[in-house]
Amino acid sequence: FSSAGVGCYGFKQNGFDCIATNELIQRRIDVQKFNKKCKYESGYICGDITKDETKKILDDQIDLWKKKENISEVDVIIATPPCQGMSVANHKKTDNEIIRNSLVVESIKIIKKIRPRFFIFENVSAFLKTACSDIDGFDKPSKDAIGENLGSDYNFIGKVLNFKNYGSNSSRNRTLVIGVRKDLGCN
Repeated sequence: FSSAGVGCYGFKQNGFDCIATNELIQRRIDVQKFNKKCKYESGYICGDITKDETKKILDDQIDLWKKKENISEVDVIIATPPCQGMSVANHKKTDNEIIRNSLVVESIKIIKKIRPRFFIFENVSAFLKTACSDIDGFDKPSKDAIGENLGSDYNFIGKVLNFKNYGSNSSRNRTLVIGVRKDLGCN
């Protein structure tokens, strides 16, 4: 759910390499390629992250980095799940928005499997309050899904920030959730 890849831009500026990026829409991947987001061409994954074949490509990229770049673990996963179902700006919401809102759970599953040192969710202001269908099959606020699935391994905090106060050229309230793996000793 990285759209044009802006969520990773600051990381790239600070010396991080992108192992893989996933988007459903090819033109968004093309923007990322143009901006040279990933070190390896195979890191651009265009596909549905709910599908096993897309997850397999992601796993293969992590394995490639472990071998080629000699890494033992992933530093950070950045997830910006689709926000149309959560946004107050979307006046054309349908009864099926819970399905799109539940894509946050795919990110949770990936974080649980990969166990990065950190994770980041970025989304609209209502993100943590918006219902999703969790791994256990129950609908609950995203904050509860994150806590129930990741809380035993990660300390996390979520806040609504106005990105204008951090360099954005427009007033943009966004929820930022940052998680730190507990074994790293950060609270």
